[in-house]
Amino acid sequence: MPVRRYQEFIPHVSLQDSVKRFWVLEKEYTADDEIEEVVPDPCVELIFNFGSSYSEIGSLPPRRLPNVCLVGVLSKPLKLRASGVVKIVAVRFFAWGALSLLKNTAAMNSAAEADLDPLWRQVADRVAANIQSGKYENAVAEIEDFLLGLRLNELFGREQVRAAAKLLYTSKGQFRVAELADYCNLSVRQLQRQFDETTGVSPKTLGRIIRFEAIRNRLMSDANAKLTDLAYEFGYTDQAHFIKDFKTFTGKTPSEYAIELEQFQKMFRDNENVVFLQSPATMTDYTEDAR
Repeated sequence: MPVRRYQEFIPHVSLQDSVKRFWVLEKEYTADDEIEEVVPDPCVELIFNFGSSYSEIGSLPPRRLPNVCLVGVLSKPLKLRASGVVKIVAVRFFAWGALSLLKNTAAMNSAAEADLDPLWRQVADRVAANIQSGKYENAVAEIEDFLLGLRLNELFGREQVRAAAKLLYTSKGQFRVAELADYCNLSVRQLQRQFDETTGVSPKTLGRIIRFEAIRNRLMSDANAKLTDLAYEFGYTDQAHFIKDFKTFTGKTPSEYAIELEQFQKMFRDNENVVFLQSPATMTDYTEDAR
């Protein structure tokens, strides 16, 4: 049988109560081997096929399946016909898992066009590009990342992103993005997408801003603090990165900013009507919630 490739992928732990497997298939159908019989199981299949198409045997006239289709729970074999090479990436949902992540599902013993919203269509376009390039693992990753977002939104809303942001605050921006993703049970790509949708910036950018704010607060309380010590304390690997961040956020070097801040504070030091409100040194009020 001319199967070129078949592979199954175990889903991320956050999806395992809804998704049984991801799978890929690249198979050539010939005149001598043109029929595929899909046997029943208690699953719903979301199939992305960007090779030769299948036609459903038994329908009159024979119905060509769309590039993206849903196969409902089967209680009898589903017979399909194809000619040429099919190129498939698919999601095998548990029967109880599909509706929580999809807009619709197919009726029992049928295959139907998936009713996908615009975001799903964007995923389908990326999946198609990866399949045509032979990058099946990348196609699986695209679908998994999107399903993770749907799943986490369903379960937690934006709690994961809020927890990650609070961790950035408690660590003064020194939490690595990969560590945040692990903490939130997300892929790095999914965390970045969730952050962008929720905060408008990436977790890395937010971390840099938080770290800058912490250093600025330190300088507000001690404008004479040694800048080299601050750079080391706040996790900069070298002075160049320290200076680059300050120029990005202030347009000045750290030393220029410290001098300007000292002059500003001196100007108002004797004015009893001016009170400097600083952010707390640690976000202890967030710590318990973040954990």
